[in-house]
Amino acid sequence: MILGMLPGVKWALLGAVVAACVAYLVYSASGGSSEYYLTVSELRAHANSGDVRVAGVVQNDVQRSEGGLQVLFTEKDGTASIPVEYHGTLPDIFQPGITVVAEGRLGTDGVFHASAVLAKCPSRFSTTPYTQ
Repeated sequence: MILGMLPGVKWALLGAVVAACVAYLVYSASGGSSEYYLTVSELRAHANSGDVRVAGVVQNDVQRSEGGLQVLFTEKDGTASIPVEYHGTLPDIFQPGITVVAEGRLGTDGVFHASAVLAKCPSRFSTTPYTQ
């Protein structure tokens, strides 16, 4: 019965299968590249007890110990700040004034205990309005 289908139905079925495959590939490729994080203000407002990512600007109070592998710094957004403690190797561009995304947990002591710190690279392109 399937072999006796009209040629238009066969092409439509083939097109639907190809479209579904392409849609799946686009969905799976974009899902892995999108990263979600909270701002410092959002973290303070929700006080989530699970693992989260929080983004903010590194302040000038960076303290290093244990040969630079233990770091304590403050991360700040427009209205709130939070102390961050991290044990491990930092990104090469880590310094006050850059935006970092710290992954970890907010402790009961009010310190964000990070298991990873990622630096957000500054854009090489300026944002200028498009004019014709």
